[in-house]
Amino acid sequence: MRATVSYAGEPTGWLLWEPDAYGVQIEVDCAMPPDAPLLRCYGETGGAPLLIGLPAPENGRLRLRRHLSKETLKAAGCADGPPAAFYLAERSRQKDDVVPQPEQTPQDTASQPQITVKPSLRTGDAVLDALLDGGEVHVERRQEGLRLHCPFSPDRPFALAPAFVLCRVEGDEATLDWTKKDAAGAAASNTEQSFT
Repeated sequence: MRATVSYAGEPTGWLLWEPDAYGVQIEVDCAMPPDAPLLRCYGETGGAPLLIGLPAPENGRLRLRRHLSKETLKAAGCADGPPAAFYLAERSRQKDDVVPQPEQTPQDTASQPQITVKPSLRTGDAVLDALLDGGEVHVERRQEGLRLHCPFSPDRPFALAPAFVLCRVEGDEATLDWTKKDAAGAAASNTEQSFT
């Protein structure tokens, strides 16, 4: 079965879902959104979303090839068939999330009030800042810098996985301490200012 994959409410590519004796073979091919954060591919199941995986940039596209076992599909409620829809997002959609709609034309937005958002704490590192923007990683200011943390379980993916070599585990939480020295090194390679 071939299905459309959406991003921000718009079609962006396709997903191939091919069942086999052990589960399902999946292939994803999507356009790479400009200035895209770290995007994962999800399937809408009616319950908790099915995390399909993290597509990687390949020749200007986002691509993923993987196999999901029958056990994984059963746990996600997809034992009898594929999810109803597929999408790219920084985090899975929750029941109360609003599905993004196509952008409005300038005359539509002129009558709407402008909202100013206060900037959040930033590390200056593009990967870590993308994780913070996704909402699954939390940050707090410390005297020596910033502390990033997220829930951790040894048998599940965790949000700080792209920076796992810098993390430590304390109970059921993965923690990364980002010092001013680390930020200075990141700022040298990024144009964004650290700790804004």
